[in-house]
Amino acid sequence: MNLRHIETFVAIADAGSFQAAAERLFLTQSAVSMQIKALEDQLQAELFDRSSRPPVLSALGRSLLERAREIVAQTAAFKQAASGREGLFGSLTLGVIPSATTTILPGALARLRDQHPNMAVRVEGDLSTALETLVADGAMDAAIVTEVGRPRSGLVNRVIYAEPLVLAVHRDDSAASTEELLDRAPFIRFNRGTGIGRIIDAALQQQGAAVNETMELDSIPAMLMMASRGLGVTIVPQRSFDANRSDALRALPFGAPPVQRRVALVTRRGTSKSPLTEALFKALVAEAETAADPDSRAGAA
Repeated sequence: MNLRHIETFVAIADAGSFQAAAERLFLTQSAVSMQIKALEDQLQAELFDRSSRPPVLSALGRSLLERAREIVAQTAAFKQAASGREGLFGSLTLGVIPSATTTILPGALARLRDQHPNMAVRVEGDLSTALETLVADGAMDAAIVTEVGRPRSGLVNRVIYAEPLVLAVHRDDSAASTEELLDRAPFIRFNRGTGIGRIIDAALQQQGAAVNETMELDSIPAMLMMASRGLGVTIVPQRSFDANRSDALRALPFGAPPVQRRVALVTRRGTSKSPLTEALFKALVAEAETAADPDSRAGAA
């Protein structure tokens, strides 16, 4: 059985179509189709349902996909052992929520580069719900998400860190409490379709806060910029407030005790890339701990 055909099978499943897989593999679509036809002939079974456009995995194709991933991963590990290179070898496709790209991700990727130079990470951004779907479907190996409720079947969430949410308000506003501000100030809402947005919305409802909503955005820098110009108040994660700090803003606790959000790494259960995702998780946790204690970073410099 030709290993390249199995790799092409996995590439189609991950990319979502024969054409997209061909682009990733730098092949023509006809070459990809010929490889899959050869594999199906060897198996004497159809891996794709071609009555759909584009073709989708058949029931057999879905049942064989994880085993095919394991074959590809084991082959990569075998090549690494034969090469004599130390450390991990392979690639991950990682989904990331926007707030992580400006906080823990850069430092974590730098750690991975130093610790595992033969490990490659491809990063794509999206919102938590969409990222979880992509991981569940096998289009991504892992994703950094805001944890909201239990993970869906087949997925595992591992918490990287928890952080409080804060109310960002213009420094010249003399209000002493979040209750007073939420009651009278224009409110810049975090997009309710995001993980953070749902946490904020649930907390506001629980507190019985009737906010005067004037904007709904999904960009934390934009929300804080609006607040810094005195256009309203907004609720954001503490780390994001610190990363986008403005002298025009101050932060007040949101809730008593403060409402928190948990950032987690989501992966498929039993994935063949567990050694790579484990290394990624450790780098993310280490960076989160260092970022929470600036003195430790200074001491390590």
